[in-house]
Amino acid sequence: MSNQHLYYLNGSCIGHENAERRRHAVLAWLSLPCAVVPLGTDEHLQAYHTAMRLGREHHQATGQRCWADLVPTLVGLEQHRVAVYDPEGRETRRFWVARSSGWMPCHLSLPRITSRAGFPADVEPGETVRVIRRRPSRIRAR
Repeated sequence: MSNQHLYYLNGSCIGHENAERRRHAVLAWLSLPCAVVPLGTDEHLQAYHTAMRLGREHHQATGQRCWADLVPTLVGLEQHRVAVYDPEGRETRRFWVARSSGWMPCHLSLPRITSRAGFPADVEPGETVRVIRRRPSRIRAR
């Protein structure tokens, strides 16, 4: 555990609150109860791992995916270049929107349409998104 409110997992990290949000989302997707567990404890980390294992196993058995990690504002904008504006209307960033694979996909922020990797995309409350460019027709979707 850490005093920085992060869990360190296999060379990456996830915040306690994000782990809890994902745990709740997966258990709701599976129609399972979600016990209250104190954040930042070994018990909470174990509960997070258990929920992720159950989600993975459900996907393996059914092929269904949990869409809870997708950013609602970006749904339908995959393969589009977007600009994100802060609440005052200033542009803060531009990126191509993609979606990761796996049983619990997330939106990705790609620097170029031809990029093979990106970072998880996020749109904060109060930010707005505008489509700058649609996917070029000469580049096939992967």
